[in-house]
Amino acid sequence: MDLISGDTPSKINLYLKITGKRSNGYHELESLFLPLAEPCDSIAIDPEALPGAITVGCSDIMIPGGNKNIAGKAAELWAKKAAAVMHWDINILKNIPVAAGMGGGSSDAAKVLTLLNSHYNNKLTDDELQEAALSLGADVPFFLDPVPAIMTGIGETASPLDFKIPELNILLISPGFPVSAAEGYKLMPPEKISVMNEDHRKELLNSLRSGDIEKFSSLIFNDLQDGVFNKYPILEVVSSAVKNSGALTVLMTGSGPTLFGIYPDKQTREKAAEELSAIYSEFRIIKAAMY
Repeated sequence: MDLISGDTPSKINLYLKITGKRSNGYHELESLFLPLAEPCDSIAIDPEALPGAITVGCSDIMIPGGNKNIAGKAAELWAKKAAAVMHWDINILKNIPVAAGMGGGSSDAAKVLTLLNSHYNNKLTDDELQEAALSLGADVPFFLDPVPAIMTGIGETASPLDFKIPELNILLISPGFPVSAAEGYKLMPPEKISVMNEDHRKELLNSLRSGDIEKFSSLIFNDLQDGVFNKYPILEVVSSAVKNSGALTVLMTGSGPTLFGIYPDKQTREKAAEELSAIYSEFRIIKAAMY
């Protein structure tokens, strides 16, 4: 049996500004997405399953299968657009924390689209893949070609950076409970909504471009963080512990609740990982790897 397979990266939001709210309830944003090679999920598709159906299995039993899983929805959508007969068994080895602000489901969906399209001789054009991805979720198009990018709109419009990001020593702390995007936005104080300050963006990006990670760390933020921290005060406690372990800054990624700390060097991060793992043994402590 020849499987179609590949790894699916995660992401963190190095900064997140909520810039508006549309009449349909969706929030507009500006955010710097950084794709990560670790943590990642792994997708394997059996292209010789029984015709007429799609099955989805996952190593995390809490995640739904079949067309209730976004990976299954992606396969169904690809089949419809490509006028293909569905006959795939999809298996997901889950490693990206769930409902954690890291884009795991979106990345899985994007990987299913690209794996199927590549296997079947690119039946869909790049534009058609983008359209399919966006219909599945605002973050899904980013994962079709994940590179560091400033995302705008509702998170679907990417402007890739015109410079290479220096290596960042990132430690992820996942507390193990979910916070959905809908909840994260609902908890945000409305006064957080405002346009991004252009001078602040310029200073932030210039510090990243020049490799001044200490300055960059002092400038990044997440507009959703205060609301989520207010409901889940444990995150404030953990954030303080991460900062005390030597991190230059600590932020929540996306709608949370995963926290990330940026460290001045690998040695400090290694020591912090050991210390924090001992204190918060029930949490996942992950040494991130850039994509």
